[in-house]
Amino acid sequence: MVTFIASGCAMYIQQILTAQYMNPLINFCITACVATTVSGFVLNIPYFSNASTISMAASVLLLVPGFPLINSVVDMFKGHINTGLARWAIASLMTLATCIGITMAMAVWGLRNWA
Repeated sequence: MVTFIASGCAMYIQQILTAQYMNPLINFCITACVATTVSGFVLNIPYFSNASTISMAASVLLLVPGFPLINSVVDMFKGHINTGLARWAIASLMTLATCIGITMAMAVWGLRNWA
């Protein structure tokens, strides 16, 4: 339930930012921050205090850049090395932006449930 609430809020924010043509890296960072914040706060509610803290990690799984990573490997196997490396770099930056968003939320709100 905690993951559903946090992921739902994060997906809503991501859709709003995408509709505003926000830079994808900033979009991923803000979305990860929102997902971690919501799941951390929901875990602090007494009713959900016994819930697993893995829900904080599960709430950001929507931000895993699976397609760019798979496409980068496929491009490199097909011989398009430059395109593959470019897609791999973009996927790596998206992952880094997600990590920054998670770390930012944990630092600002003092969420130690995940660590």
